[in-house]
Amino acid sequence: MKRQKPRKTSEPSKTRERILVFDIIRILCIAIIVYVHSQFFLIPGINKFLFPDGFGPFNIYPAGLDGYAVYGLILISGAVLEYNYRGIEKMHGYLQFLFRRFIRLYPAFWMSLIFGLILFPVLWQNNLLLLLLFEFTGFFVVLGQGPGMINIMGWFIAAIISLYILFPWFSKIIRRYDLGALVGFCLMSWGLRSLILTYNLVPIDRFWMWFPLCNAFEFCLGIYIVQAGLYPKKANTSPIVRELADLSYYVFLFHVLVISIFVYYLTNSLGEFDCAVFNNDTFGLTIYYLQMMITVLIVSWIAMKIDTRLRSWILQRDAIRNFLKAQ
Repeated sequence: MKRQKPRKTSEPSKTRERILVFDIIRILCIAIIVYVHSQFFLIPGINKFLFPDGFGPFNIYPAGLDGYAVYGLILISGAVLEYNYRGIEKMHGYLQFLFRRFIRLYPAFWMSLIFGLILFPVLWQNNLLLLLLFEFTGFFVVLGQGPGMINIMGWFIAAIISLYILFPWFSKIIRRYDLGALVGFCLMSWGLRSLILTYNLVPIDRFWMWFPLCNAFEFCLGIYIVQAGLYPKKANTSPIVRELADLSYYVFLFHVLVISIFVYYLTNSLGEFDCAVFNNDTFGLTIYYLQMMITVLIVSWIAMKIDTRLRSWILQRDAIRNFLKAQ
């Protein structure tokens, strides 16, 4: 099989076209995750079938479609990195790559945490300031105290950053050993997840969610797909799809916070009995969920615009420009 040659640069190509299928998969994965977290009760039959609790055979994958959506995001991350950043060899280039990934992920993540602290000021009253501050590192989940105190989606930052750090080595291994390496990563990741979840081998809660070797297979599968050219090459020329794909990361970060505030005010304004009655009101529920999803999109869009301007400002600083242009 003819493999694509690496480009020896840490800077993403500005002339490379965005791949339509990558953007569509990203949008669909985020939509599935938001659907599950919104607790949409109007179609319980479909929910029970597509989103059951627990895990599948050998505890390798969650039973629900939402678990596969998360691994789909990891796969697409590996594919997009390989498509844009092949051939990172020098240390300076590696640091440039990590910096670009850092400013792509962290400012928006920090905004979501600040947004959460504004929405839920009660968090400041728990005498847990050090833990709250540590959550800004993106690695709160490694403490074994849950996915996050402010934003439960923060665990994904630790998971994906850990894979980004290892990306150049994963890419080289896949390029050198081809399908054999992918099979090896599959056995390692599936084996680790199965052993950890079945026998509780690691005392740290949610260790399997963020530890890079547990997610290496899906990430490397994305790398392999691009190296082998096993993806539709059609470029994304749709401005709507591009905008939704760009928006998806912000929806991923902010949706739980918006949903939480909707649920909080609903339960506190109606009470448990009235909520039970409300849950049987199809029209009322439909309006409620439409308002919730529109608010998620508006908040995410505002965050995206702020983040885009902030990143543009950072990248225009002379010190940053010199650092990124140096070979």
